[in-house]
Amino acid sequence: GLWVWTPTYDDDDDDEAEILEKLEQAIKGAFVITLSRSFAEEVETDDIDDGSSIEVENVLLPLIDILQHSNTPNTILEPYEEYILVRAKHDVKAKEELFHQYQEEDESVIPPHKFFTRYGFVPGLKEDVVDVLLEGKSNLFFG
Repeated sequence: GLWVWTPTYDDDDDDEAEILEKLEQAIKGAFVITLSRSFAEEVETDDIDDGSSIEVENVLLPLIDILQHSNTPNTILEPYEEYILVRAKHDVKAKEELFHQYQEEDESVIPPHKFFTRYGFVPGLKEDVVDVLLEGKSNLFFG
């Protein structure tokens, strides 16, 4: 689970090294939570030598992150200067769920262990399989 650091003022409590270790764990946990809610976005940057280049940066998109992942999404994101428009790729029926493609499901683009770290699942694997792989320190995640 996620450990939340709270300052203590009792000299009999954890020593400084243990407090710092727990603080490091909390910071890593907060980073993973934030990363799992972010999207990779291509951004054009000015390059002094070549004119411009494309870089990828992570951005937080509140409310958009509640869309479920699909390798065949029915939405597309259209970024503008001040907002992002979520547009349906086709007519959406009442009660039809909206899906977005978090990232292409291609191991040459993002290996399974990084997909898991970023999004909390590996496409095509069932949750109980992921738990077994983690408990067994499978090469899929620890390779």
